[in-house]
Amino acid sequence: MRPDSEEDRSFDKKRYARMQTVLARTLLYGVVLSTVIIVIGLAAMALSNKTGYLCDNSGDSLNCLLNYNPSAIPHGDYPNNLVALASGLEQLKPFSIIQLGVLVLLATPVIRVTASLILFSIEKDRSFVLITLFVLLVLLFSFFIVPEIPIFKA
Repeated sequence: MRPDSEEDRSFDKKRYARMQTVLARTLLYGVVLSTVIIVIGLAAMALSNKTGYLCDNSGDSLNCLLNYNPSAIPHGDYPNNLVALASGLEQLKPFSIIQLGVLVLLATPVIRVTASLILFSIEKDRSFVLITLFVLLVLLFSFFIVPEIPIFKA
């Protein structure tokens, strides 16, 4: 009976190691992909000396972005929603490419927590499923609900 329990433990260790590898690679690939996208956007911005958006009437959108003043309204036509971001990406605007990289970076931990939830569900580890589900709900709450709370609006 003893050898079986040792085999079960080694099997659990292998599954645990595989699970940790999947989760670690999720973070690694997300950060690397985000970095590559941001560098591509920065290179496009440096080569064109433009963000792809008008900030003021001077025509120097890069200088306007670097000297951004949040108290000055309007803020220019920079994208502030996913539809505007998608439109900017269709036109290969450098600022939209950089924003996509930041969005990928923000999505990486959510994807990792979702992967953890799936892996813990496969393992049938109810306590970790509940904990991970709570963490996922907190993340989603902070992304979608908190910005709608008046005290957090700029």
